Amino acid sequence: METKEIFDVSVILPISSSAHPFFDDLLERSIKSLQMQLTGINELVIVHTDEERLKNKLTSYDFGDLNVVKLVWEKEPNYSSQVNYGVEKAKGTWVSFFEFDDEYASI
Repeated sequence: METKEIFDVSVILPISSSAHPFFDDLLERSIKSLQMQLTGINELVIVHTDEERLKNKLTSYDFGDLNVVKLVWEKEPNYSSQVNYGVEKAKGTWVSFFEFDDEYASI
């Protein structure tokens, strides 16, 4: 199996709720799009709320070989604040913002 070259980028994924009716399917597609990249990412930083269903989903999800950092956001959900917190904690030289219903093209 060929090893991916890792690009020094942290992908920030803020999640405020899993209440969307297609959350599980959309999250699955978005994570798979990250895994399929020809150039790997340094880390996936998930900044999520303390919602029980969401925590359970993220704990049981198989992220494969992705380097995942899960950070609990204990304040009122706020997209901008969650993104900023993720950027603050990210280790990559570059950051990319991602949402649970986004998919990266395989380029």
